[in-house]
Amino acid sequence: MAETLSEQHYIYAMDKNNKPAKTVNSGAQVEIDTFDCFQNQIQSEKTTFNAIDWNQINPATGPIYVEEAQPGDILQVKIDSIDLGNQGVMVVGPDLGVMGHRMNDFLVKIVPIKDNKAIFNEKIELPLNPMIGVIGVAPEGEAVNNGTPGAHGGNMDTKLITTGATLYFPVFQKGALFALGDLHAAMGDGEIGVSGIEIPARKGNS
Repeated sequence: MAETLSEQHYIYAMDKNNKPAKTVNSGAQVEIDTFDCFQNQIQSEKTTFNAIDWNQINPATGPIYVEEAQPGDILQVKIDSIDLGNQGVMVVGPDLGVMGHRMNDFLVKIVPIKDNKAIFNEKIELPLNPMIGVIGVAPEGEAVNNGTPGAHGGNMDTKLITTGATLYFPVFQKGALFALGDLHAAMGDGEIGVSGIEIPARKGNS
């Protein structure tokens, strides 16, 4: 039977000083709930830029302490499945993302998920490509915020991190201190408007 970990155990940075939220043995399967990248703050298309606490971005559920993991080891993580929530959210706005200079207003779009599609509006339905944006272990040195990628993993935002993928992380700290979050219902490789379809989710990992 799989272990479980609630999204109420979260971190904003991969850090050797983070207290483990769960301890498992090597080979364990863990079902992990996550917030979306805005920590589920946006529930209305009327949400304004200033209504969002931008310090609560990219929470990752964890960390998970793996009993046998020692510095110098390699941690193998297999994504068995990704189960999405029933709605996602997208935002665009001035100075957000590489296209932010073309935006005049901050806009929010709530995107329902139905029949394995993202319902953008009455005329547009998008196929899903669920993927994990933030995933990794505690780095070797100082803490790294969850918005930043590195040798430890972090915010890699690639479509390759999806169901069936196997990832290999260098272990820098005892127990590895593994965590993940920032799920997307659909996204390209990168976020030119600062977000994909951001969504909470539950996943199975082993």
